[in-house]
Amino acid sequence: MPAGAYFLVMTHNHALDFTLAERIMRRHDFTYFGMIGSKTKRVKFERCLLDRGVDVDRLVEMTCPIGVGGIVDKAPPAIAVAVCAELLQIRSRQATALAVTQELYASV
Repeated sequence: MPAGAYFLVMTHNHALDFTLAERIMRRHDFTYFGMIGSKTKRVKFERCLLDRGVDVDRLVEMTCPIGVGGIVDKAPPAIAVAVCAELLQIRSRQATALAVTQELYASV
């Protein structure tokens, strides 16, 4: 994937999820990394990633569970909408930050 990519891990296999998570966390050029799962899964993966040498400070770059807060419905359509909303929020924040940066450079 190119630099700045958005990664969304949503398989039914925890071992595959971990393999993908480890490879993604070894990169330093992604915009977003989210993974479907519970808070318990996140804690387990964090421990394993630390054991594999991922820096503790990087763990904040992994979003798990995914989706905007406040949606407790676990049905696949609800999860899909919550994740899409989260990605739209991230893209919006990124666009705003870029516009502010461009404005600052233009005024110099």
